[in-house]
Amino acid sequence: MSSSSPRWFTPSSILSYAVAILSVSAALVAGLLLDSFLDIAPYVSLFICANMVAAWFGGVGPGLLSTVLSILAFKYFFIEPTSSFVVESKDIPRLALFAVAATFVVSLAGAQRNAAKSLRRARDDLQMAVRELERLNKELLAENAERNLAEQKIRQAERELQVTIDTIPVLVGSYRRDGSPDFVNLAWRDYTGLSLDDLNGRRWEAVTHPDDVAVVDNERLRHLATGEPFQTEQRLRRTDGEYRWHLFSRVPLRDENGNVIKWYAAGYDIEDRKRAEAGLRRSAVQLEYAQRLSRTGSVGFKVATGEIMWSEETARIYGYDADTRPSVELVLQRVHPGDVALVQQQIDRARQGEQEFDFEHRLVMPDGKVRHVHVLAHIVKGDSDNKEIFGALMDVSAAKQAREALDKAQAELAHVTRMTTLGELAASIAHEVNQPLTAIVTDGAAGLRWLGQEPRVLEEVRNSLEAMIGEAQRASRVIERIRALSKKTDPEKAPLDINNVIHDAVRFVEREVLSHRASLRLELATGLPLVPGDRVQLQQVVINLVINGVQAMESVTDRPRELLLRSQQYEADHVLVEVHDSGTGFDPGSASRLFNAFFSTKPGGMGMGLSICRSIIDAHEGRVWASNRAGQGAIFQFILPFSGKGAP
Repeated sequence: MSSSSPRWFTPSSILSYAVAILSVSAALVAGLLLDSFLDIAPYVSLFICANMVAAWFGGVGPGLLSTVLSILAFKYFFIEPTSSFVVESKDIPRLALFAVAATFVVSLAGAQRNAAKSLRRARDDLQMAVRELERLNKELLAENAERNLAEQKIRQAERELQVTIDTIPVLVGSYRRDGSPDFVNLAWRDYTGLSLDDLNGRRWEAVTHPDDVAVVDNERLRHLATGEPFQTEQRLRRTDGEYRWHLFSRVPLRDENGNVIKWYAAGYDIEDRKRAEAGLRRSAVQLEYAQRLSRTGSVGFKVATGEIMWSEETARIYGYDADTRPSVELVLQRVHPGDVALVQQQIDRARQGEQEFDFEHRLVMPDGKVRHVHVLAHIVKGDSDNKEIFGALMDVSAAKQAREALDKAQAELAHVTRMTTLGELAASIAHEVNQPLTAIVTDGAAGLRWLGQEPRVLEEVRNSLEAMIGEAQRASRVIERIRALSKKTDPEKAPLDINNVIHDAVRFVEREVLSHRASLRLELATGLPLVPGDRVQLQQVVINLVINGVQAMESVTDRPRELLLRSQQYEADHVLVEVHDSGTGFDPGSASRLFNAFFSTKPGGMGMGLSICRSIIDAHEGRVWASNRAGQGAIFQFILPFSGKGAP
């Protein structure tokens, strides 16, 4: 059905008219049944009800159709003559009344239906309006909630932004178009101790270093006029009075026309950076002076490109100006012709991936002078496996010359040392052999005296001869030990009882002690541990110290000439031997030289005895020293380890 069809041909209209026909048909059938079986015919009421149903269900149109059908059915079936539509005059009022009643009922039912329909439509419209209002209300509530949430988020964001601005370690501020401040964060206020009102009163000048006020103000005014962003470095005073360098950056905020409406600024503390830069500059200057003083330059070499970097001192060593751009060609120009192959070989080694470089070569300067340089370098891998060599170049020309001079001096010194050593050896032999030779002479003279007596005392002669043989053997052993010392061979060490060594040494010097009218007293501790040592050499030490003490008492006449030998354990792992004399002591100023070769405090002394003692004790890992006694005389002491640990 096309859209231009009448409204009564819609499915709902057809249904309404069908209901009207069916209602009239139902009323007719009911009336006929009642008339046939019950002999009653409430056909008027039935048709009125059918009209009401048609009008109520379909409206006025279907109601009128049912009314017309009811009148026709009423005439045809129930008014004489039946089965005919001919109306007699006497039946017209009856039909008219029925038609009026049916029409009234239909009109009333249609009106009620329309009213009900209008009410339903109004109710539906009202419900729809209520639903729309509810929807709008919900949307409004949702919008209000969203707006409230958005406002809360905005307020939260503002609080967070304010906290962020106040807590970041940056001095933040905003300024009006004319440059006057309208906000500074907490960090600014805490750092300077100034409020926003103070800043408006230009009190910012009070916290700016006096040397920076004019520079900062001129820069600010110039950029306010141009509207361009700018940066300034200035020293700002902290509340504790310290000035610290800050970097301030200001940028403009512009409107849609490009006009500046506000300025925003941030200040960063760059004091540490300034100090670091100053330190780097100072280090660079110090490095430059250090390189110049040490004649050492730094050099860098990029293997892939062959690019060279060098310091001013390196350029000076090569004989170029400091601003000369270095290159491999310039380096090779200065290399001595005899060393070009060596330097080229080192460059090739670098290109082949060698890691360490340590070599020397010569340079020929424009004036013909030859310089010797020592190169130390190490290869370092950079980004993308780029290899770069860093090293130092040292001018060792002076060192070369000094080394040559030193070699010559050492050769001469070695010759002098050999001659001196020969003299020391001869003096040592003379000093050490003199005692047994003197004893041999003394024993020989005693033997001759005993032979010259009558009757001859052969037993005494035999004793003298045996003593002569012993002294000769001792002299032989002394010479052997001195030769061993001169050859720097290790002593023949064996476990020794130091008290036995002292007793043997005393037996050799008894005559010497008696001849000087001195007495010798022993205080030897018992149970001392054995010490590893050479018996003859340690006897020589004791003998030398005893003879030294006896000779130190030669000029003493006002007190007994007494010599004391004492042994005892020293600390946990050493044995101590002391020789006390009652002589005149020694000058404290010469204490550090007592054990030096050829130094003697006695007229005519050779100065070898104490030097030999120190050499022997050192060879036994011990220590010897001397000191003046609290009363009169001196004490000579030495210690020997019995655990092989050496002297403390």
